[in-house]
Amino acid sequence: MTDRAPGEFAIRLASIDDLFEPYDARPVAERPLNYDARTELLDAWERSRDSGPRFLTLEVPESERAVTDEQAVRESIASTLELASGPLGHLDPLSRSDRVAAAIGLATFFLTIVVSTALDQLSDNPFLQGLSQAILLLGWVALWDPAARLVTEVMPHVFNRRRYAEFADIDVRFAWN
Repeated sequence: MTDRAPGEFAIRLASIDDLFEPYDARPVAERPLNYDARTELLDAWERSRDSGPRFLTLEVPESERAVTDEQAVRESIASTLELASGPLGHLDPLSRSDRVAAAIGLATFFLTIVVSTALDQLSDNPFLQGLSQAILLLGWVALWDPAARLVTEVMPHVFNRRRYAEFADIDVRFAWN
């Protein structure tokens, strides 16, 4: 998205729509930025923050000017960055299917611990011990997606919140190319 000189806080977009989730039908001002846009903004900020930029420049094709509500885009960026400086659950809450999968994963994990422990106590038979370990492995696999979200999204967000707060209220300008 970007190929700028150091110290310049800017990103280049092929379309304003690149900032948002493709299936979000809310008005632009109410739509949060997608993960890729937030990450690109964070990376661009990291490269430029030492020079103290006073504004963010969005480089957008001239053909987008007629269909872009600049103020709505500014509002969306400001509200998303404000949310990004808080807990991840406010910015990117779990979907219903993710919440259900996490609950099933935890329940499965605890159930497999109980079954595995019961099998281990039944006998020293190597087959039963192998079965016990296989059942326990199933429980760990059930936690894979919730654990992946924790490690790849929640924990990095905790460290990035302060950076988002640094530029949450930055002025946004448009450069129509």
